[in-house]
Amino acid sequence: MMRTQLSRDSLLAMNHKVRLTDEALRQIEAIGDHIAKDSPQNAKLWVEKLHLRIDALGSHPEIHAVLYSAQEGGAEVRQTFYGVYRILYSIDDGVVQVLTVRHGACKPIGPDELRE
Repeated sequence: MMRTQLSRDSLLAMNHKVRLTDEALRQIEAIGDHIAKDSPQNAKLWVEKLHLRIDALGSHPEIHAVLYSAQEGGAEVRQTFYGVYRILYSIDDGVVQVLTVRHGACKPIGPDELRE
């Protein structure tokens, strides 16, 4: 099992603290494990670069597109991409909460799923 370098509270950026949900951590680990089947080195590099991409959300998280409004999803949900992977997150009280990391070709996540 590939262990990621990310922890739930480990990312602190310039302006906003960045937190990952348990679900996001599980998804990152699963993606890393999948990549590691073919190339452990590429898996490690992918996790490291994803870490940098997620950490960068703390600087200017508002610049990315709103996927669901607060009315649709219970909270405003934004999205950005790392390669073909979609990163969904919300911003609340100076904290960027990474909700999910999924392959962009997967069925889109609906606002109802984000409320669960």
